[in-house]
Amino acid sequence: MANRKKSRPVPNRLLQQERERQNWTQLRLATEIGTTPFNVSRWERGLTSPGPYFRGKLCTVFRKRPEELGLLRFTTDEPEDAVEDRTDPLLGAAALPVVYDSSIPSVSTATSGLVGRADLLQRLTHTLLTQRGALALSGLPGVGKTALAVALARDRQVQASFHEGVLWAGLGNRPNLVGLLGHWGSLLGIPAHEMMKLTRVEEWAMALRDIIGVRRMLLIIDDAWSIEAALACKVGGPNSIYVLTTRFPELAYQFAQEQAMAVHELSAADGIAFLAQLAPEITARETEDTRELVESVGGLPLALTLIGKYLQTQLYSGQPRRLQTALSRLRSANERLQLEAPQAPAEHSPSLPSGTPISLKAVIQVSDQQLSQQAQHALRSLAAFPAKPNTFSEEAALAVCAAPVEVLDELFSAGLLESSMPGRYTLHQTIADYAKLHGTDATSEECLIAYFVSYVEAYSRGYDYGVFTLESNNILAALQSACNRQMNAELIRGINAFAPFLAATGHYSVAETHLQQARSAALQSGDKHGLAEIWFHLGRLAENRGEHTHAELAYQQGLALARKIGRRDLMSAILAHWGELIVNSGDYPRAEHYLLEGLDLAREFDDKLRMSVLMKNLGEVSDCKGNYELGDSYYQQGLALARETGNREILSALLQNLGVKARRRGEQDLASKFYQEGIKWAREIGHRQRLSALLMNMGVLALQQQQFDEAERLFLESLDLARKIGHPLRISAVLQNLGMLEGMRHTYKRAEVYLQESLDLAYRIENRWLISEALSQWGELYLQQQRLDEARQAFDEALTIARNMKAVELIGITLHGLARVSAARGNYVDARRYGQESQARYTYVDHQKAAEIQAWLASLPIP
Repeated sequence: MANRKKSRPVPNRLLQQERERQNWTQLRLATEIGTTPFNVSRWERGLTSPGPYFRGKLCTVFRKRPEELGLLRFTTDEPEDAVEDRTDPLLGAAALPVVYDSSIPSVSTATSGLVGRADLLQRLTHTLLTQRGALALSGLPGVGKTALAVALARDRQVQASFHEGVLWAGLGNRPNLVGLLGHWGSLLGIPAHEMMKLTRVEEWAMALRDIIGVRRMLLIIDDAWSIEAALACKVGGPNSIYVLTTRFPELAYQFAQEQAMAVHELSAADGIAFLAQLAPEITARETEDTRELVESVGGLPLALTLIGKYLQTQLYSGQPRRLQTALSRLRSANERLQLEAPQAPAEHSPSLPSGTPISLKAVIQVSDQQLSQQAQHALRSLAAFPAKPNTFSEEAALAVCAAPVEVLDELFSAGLLESSMPGRYTLHQTIADYAKLHGTDATSEECLIAYFVSYVEAYSRGYDYGVFTLESNNILAALQSACNRQMNAELIRGINAFAPFLAATGHYSVAETHLQQARSAALQSGDKHGLAEIWFHLGRLAENRGEHTHAELAYQQGLALARKIGRRDLMSAILAHWGELIVNSGDYPRAEHYLLEGLDLAREFDDKLRMSVLMKNLGEVSDCKGNYELGDSYYQQGLALARETGNREILSALLQNLGVKARRRGEQDLASKFYQEGIKWAREIGHRQRLSALLMNMGVLALQQQQFDEAERLFLESLDLARKIGHPLRISAVLQNLGMLEGMRHTYKRAEVYLQESLDLAYRIENRWLISEALSQWGELYLQQQRLDEARQAFDEALTIARNMKAVELIGITLHGLARVSAARGNYVDARRYGQESQARYTYVDHQKAAEIQAWLASLPIP
């Protein structure tokens, strides 16, 4: 057969230029069209051509014709993603002894590395036994790729399948290919005089392929750094299978295509178990230190191995002082990176110079040294981001490292930067620690701060909290860096924009830490505008925590300062939320005064977003006073404004209030419709407080329909959210409803536990509405058990509070309770009097209870 002459590949510059014009990495383009970065790279280098399917995808994504992307110069009969190698298999070889390579590392090297790897090892074994071709493992340096390869080589099933031998070659970054192939030749029995004639890699490859022939052999290529070196070791015949390990994900895919697998670090639990194998006595008694150590190295097996050996050495002395000193030392990232252990010559990492002890710093450094200077600088800059499991966007990465997208490609190709999802990256803790060891550029931190302060300001205006979920750790890191670097203006701007998200998601302690830092910064720099906003957010934070006095003080400080500097917009905001706080305490005239002043200010600036908040709060004041018609008017005006401004936080709150009113009127379907829409918006923006409230009200609806199990499910979900964010008002409210549910089930002990905690919390946060409600529920519980004196006392206390608040609905609730207590005692005169007073109040507020009480009154004996 005539040899087909191979032409030099012609790079596809048009395709590459279009990708770069879009400012996309090869990974981004691959994600867009559903292929791999390796394929994109080969297309651009002219090594292969995209088939019809991917040609269509490329034209669609770039909105270009094929000729504009350089896609028509390829022949139509070329198979999609064709590769150059079309060699025919060899068909035979001379008889050979069974060969198990002596250079395979010992079993002890890999034993502890298999903790947490059972599923992966089973999958790898199955692939080896059932598939053909090659298998490749990629992952961070020190993640345990070699240990897995050793485990495969030693596995009895694998050895039985590859019954004619297992060969091992450790390549490293500077492989002696002739020497490695010569070692294989010696094992396979090539005569010495024949071996002396083989001086080139190509000659060795032909000789080895010829002698292996059709034999069933496993060839393991460990620590490959280049595809050329890896391919040089593909010397087996058609029945040979290859296992490749590499720190480079793209190399793994080049070698094994769809049978390339990523090896990830260990989970926290597996990391602790791993460390327990190496230092069992320490992990048994220093459990918290053990967990912190595992987290500090991101579950990387090599790091845990070095830590375990070091701790065990210190323990050997028998002196507790040495162990505590060692644990203290290991809290330093620099110390962890410097930990080292000597290696036996036969087990030495092929990537490290001979005689070099293994350490985290050493194994990462060999990758770092291969990077361009620009990529090295970018790696150190990216260490400004929090480490894995945190992720960061490509846009943020480019802003921080001030480099082109190709630099991110280089770091990804080097296995130092990981892709977490399309358009996002992550940096393992040990890689970040290594980068910080070389010093993080001050400019990079300033870029991080500037990027995320601008980011949070841009998105906070629309209360679009959902966009902050992925970026919250990065934003907090930027705020802390601003504090550390005394960039006061950026710190103040950033936390004032980010505080509402932290409050909505229940991160109260985090919010307080940064707000207090910003308060000190504002006082130091004399930033009165920033300080007034900080007081406002501190007030909202204290309100959410149920700290009534602290909230009042913060709002008072903020309002006074806002008046002094003429910030009428901020005055309106403070009055809106201060008024809401006062509503919850039951002082309705004062609350209404503040809210109406805030509404006038908001109308001055046509601040529709603030007006919707004020309308909601004024509606609640009207409802509490029993003026339900005015309350409806406020709610509907607020709802229209919230829809117009897209404020989903207030929208969900207004829908909840409208749902409550519909339920009280007996319009359960309408109430459910309001609640469901409110839940949709609350979930969309991740507002856990609002979601807790809405779920509780859905539970109340289910309770009224006698759906006890569904009510309990909703109440418990609501309670779980409220406890997670530490919101005492929400906790108290849902506990009260759980107490009501258990009372209806006649499980009185459980009801008492719920109601007691609810009442205690209501007293603690000084919420008189909740106090009166909880006391009324206690009265109901006592009444159900015929404990009439205790029921009367509870209802009397609840009525006193309700009358002081002039809360019409609460007065109706307590009077209904007293009416039934009187009836139970046979005092029908008082029963009728209390019942008629209760019915009048329920009728006034258009509550469905009015008809129920009227029927009850009709059933009473006539004196």
